[in-house]
Amino acid sequence: MSRAPVFMLLLAAAACTDKADDGNTDDSNTVETSVFDEIITVNETAVGELACWTAGAEPLSQTPDPSCQVEVDFAGEIEDFESGDEVGDATLELFFSDAYSEGAADYTTVSDTSGAVSGQAMTCTPTTYKTSTDPDLDLTRDTFEAHQVWGYETSISDTFNSVSSTTYQVIPSLLGVSLKDGMGIVAGTAYDCNGDPLQNVQVIARDASGAYPEDQRIHYFRDDFPNREQPYTSPDGLWVAINLPAGEVTIEMYAWNGATHELIGTTDLTIFADSINIANIAYGYWGGVFYPDSCLSPCQ
Repeated sequence: MSRAPVFMLLLAAAACTDKADDGNTDDSNTVETSVFDEIITVNETAVGELACWTAGAEPLSQTPDPSCQVEVDFAGEIEDFESGDEVGDATLELFFSDAYSEGAADYTTVSDTSGAVSGQAMTCTPTTYKTSTDPDLDLTRDTFEAHQVWGYETSISDTFNSVSSTTYQVIPSLLGVSLKDGMGIVAGTAYDCNGDPLQNVQVIARDASGAYPEDQRIHYFRDDFPNREQPYTSPDGLWVAINLPAGEVTIEMYAWNGATHELIGTTDLTIFADSINIANIAYGYWGGVFYPDSCLSPCQ
């Protein structure tokens, strides 16, 4: 998901927020509708490159070549999601094959005072990472990014996101949403066939039971900035889902075909209480994992 240096604007806008979207409206004449029908309302066709797949067909699939899945050195930085400032003394945990388990990371390291981290990671392997700081200081919220795939290289260089506790509170406030304790947030980007942002699509979360949680609030961005009036993805492709219950969820992405709403992609995630996930959805792909071209043919 793109990061814009808008932190001070977020604070100013949040200070002006005078209404919260708590899900209760004072309209006794409103006909009851399903959670899906309340959230998925887009009536504009998607804008982006869509030639790689046809809605309703079998989802696209990729198989990485095993020779491309190797352990290599990585170096990078842990940075604040909004400001881009380094986050020192932050713990980075890597979970290969997206196999998250509390306290059982495949690799763990702590950033130095400049936010720098280094260690070993896997190429062409779906990886979930988690960044965190001392919970007693309440400086950041546990930040997860699922389905991270690095292409085949002899070494990896990347930036790992950390969301501050302030930003975690400000974005829902800016959007007029009352953040509920024990819930989680997911933010991400919708992508087309070329890996560019996909415009005019909507997302919704479904829990492990198959239900659409009633407390969820979905919002979109304009010019990389949260905007409560934006009804679906703008040219930046950004979306955020707030107040998702802890547990397994699938974020579904829908487009309008002129007659009905069609499911066009998903990502599967584990939501943790009072934390944030960063995850993306690609057109035609189910589950949220997609590989760089460098992973799809023999590497050695």
